[in-house]
Amino acid sequence: MIVKFFQAAFRPHITHMVAKVYIPTLFPLTFLISLTAIYVDQYLGFENGFLSSPFNYYLSGIMFVVGVILWIWTYEQLTRLGEGSPSPAAGRTIKLAQEGIYAYSRNPSLFGKLTGFVAVGVALNSFSFCFILTPILLCGSLMEKVIRQEPQLIDLFGEEYLEYKEKVPLFIPWTFFFKTKTKKNK
Repeated sequence: MIVKFFQAAFRPHITHMVAKVYIPTLFPLTFLISLTAIYVDQYLGFENGFLSSPFNYYLSGIMFVVGVILWIWTYEQLTRLGEGSPSPAAGRTIKLAQEGIYAYSRNPSLFGKLTGFVAVGVALNSFSFCFILTPILLCGSLMEKVIRQEPQLIDLFGEEYLEYKEKVPLFIPWTFFFKTKTKKNK
């Protein structure tokens, strides 16, 4: 089972997408955000951080590993259930993934990416990275999902996606935490 999981998660189109997008774009962007956070921390008087050292390193390591696992898990589910790729450039999904982790959130990969990203801020012990810049970036990412990606998904999957959108939250899996009772037809 674990072998199939990793085979699905690391299909060539996924590793190609990571090599083409994440490494040359997102990693340097995270570095620039880190430099910005250090400057903002100094400006706001947060140079001493908000966690004790070395606790911040242990916590960031755990967060980073959890983030990577969540990210791989969501991509594995999307490639297996959706029979494609998370990226249209790498071979878009041909089926709408509505089961597994996608039954609780329409964008579950953001949890893994967000956890891994915040791990960098925790390692830096940067208040502004974790509590100012990350929420701004998360809002921007969610807006991108709603403005750019959801219309594409509606075009691609039509009524099926609209029904899915009505049942499953955009990001926070409220239905997982707060079970709602459904009325049975009599």
